[in-house]
Amino acid sequence: MAAMSISTFPSLYNPEPVVKYDLISTSLFYNSSSSSKPASTTNNNTINSLRKSLALQRLHMGPPHRSFLPQPLHPFLHQIQHTHKKTQSTHLAGKLEDIMSSSPLLIAPLKKEAAASAASTPVSCQSYVYTAPCEHHPSKGQTDYLVNDMFPKLTHDLSTIEFGIRIADFMPLAFKTVPVAGLAEKELQLLHGLVDVPNVIHLEDSFVNDNGDTVLVLPMLKKFDCHAVNKSICAVRKTMKQALTGLAAVHAKNIVHLDINPSNMMVTHAKKDIVIIDFGLSMTIDRTCKSGQPQVPICGTTGYIAPEVLRPQHYDVLDPTLADIYSLGIVLGQMLEPYIPDCDLHYFGSKYLGLENTNQTVAYLKDFITQGAHYPRVLVQAADLLRVMLEENPKDRKSAQDLLDSHAFFSSCPTPATSSTLMLCDWLYRVQEIKYQKYLLQEQAGCEIYRYR
Repeated sequence: MAAMSISTFPSLYNPEPVVKYDLISTSLFYNSSSSSKPASTTNNNTINSLRKSLALQRLHMGPPHRSFLPQPLHPFLHQIQHTHKKTQSTHLAGKLEDIMSSSPLLIAPLKKEAAASAASTPVSCQSYVYTAPCEHHPSKGQTDYLVNDMFPKLTHDLSTIEFGIRIADFMPLAFKTVPVAGLAEKELQLLHGLVDVPNVIHLEDSFVNDNGDTVLVLPMLKKFDCHAVNKSICAVRKTMKQALTGLAAVHAKNIVHLDINPSNMMVTHAKKDIVIIDFGLSMTIDRTCKSGQPQVPICGTTGYIAPEVLRPQHYDVLDPTLADIYSLGIVLGQMLEPYIPDCDLHYFGSKYLGLENTNQTVAYLKDFITQGAHYPRVLVQAADLLRVMLEENPKDRKSAQDLLDSHAFFSSCPTPATSSTLMLCDWLYRVQEIKYQKYLLQEQAGCEIYRYR
């Protein structure tokens, strides 16, 4: 049996009396060895004593800045107060056994009920995983993953991407749902063949959701930003080297990507390495085919599509993988835009970029290279790499592996003094100085000036 004591006293935060209820074990009020009175008489006397003690405490309460409860006057009050504080603290922790530990009579029925429940519905604590209200399994048959609705869902024309984790190791993942069966099977087959390829997205798993759509489980990556990379020419070199390394490995397996653009280039969280993603438009090709018929469909992102893909009848394409080199050249032009002046690189990456613009840019790049005495050597090498990648005729371009092996932009290493001057914040001032010096030389020579802004 347990008795309930009701204590009424004012609070520092609430001037009105507050009613507190405490469960007090009857062992506190009845002691068989010291009293022969009935339990009811003993309990009534004890409760009356408690009431007198509480009344005396209200008369002797100090100012508000003192303790909320003074030293208890009744011999049982300190034990009751201690039990009440213990009940409050352990209730926040959610430990029912600690709350009820002061009374074995109360905890025994709970233990029996818990044992009966465990016998009827056995549940393993190790298999239980807490699911937040914003989380759900991607499908009824797939419980190894959790999708987090707090992350925005990315919806494209051909796919939908959600984000979540893997329950086993809490690895951040991206779940790409491809509703078109043909595209899903093609991309799944291509990703299975690119498991060990560097700088390319790795397929973690795949399954079919409740709607019958194929879901690709991919690692979660960070967005690639051209403007964040071009803060240093050394970072531009690293980005291009990793992107070409990934393309060279993909092309070695006779696969052409056909949609290289900044949105399909991601960055790892740990080492900030470049990863090529989204092989939805990719296809396997036959390089030995020399027929005049187009081997690849007209597809890609506006502003990044190679001219032989848009107008295949005007070119004799022997290697369709060179279309990816042209698209990656547009990305390189976006990164080099603040470094190379007067080459119209600010058009790169926009929907207004056309073949005429890129051909004019190639001509400007050739003039820039001939004036290499005014610029750092590594910057001239970067301009030459951009020129080679943007050649209109595919026959004048080099493959990704040839560029990695032979081009001077990757083979030569800048000295510490040179690399320190290639930071973008310092280089912009040097560009203005060089342009002004060229302006003065042309003015002294009596030449008309067309391109100074």
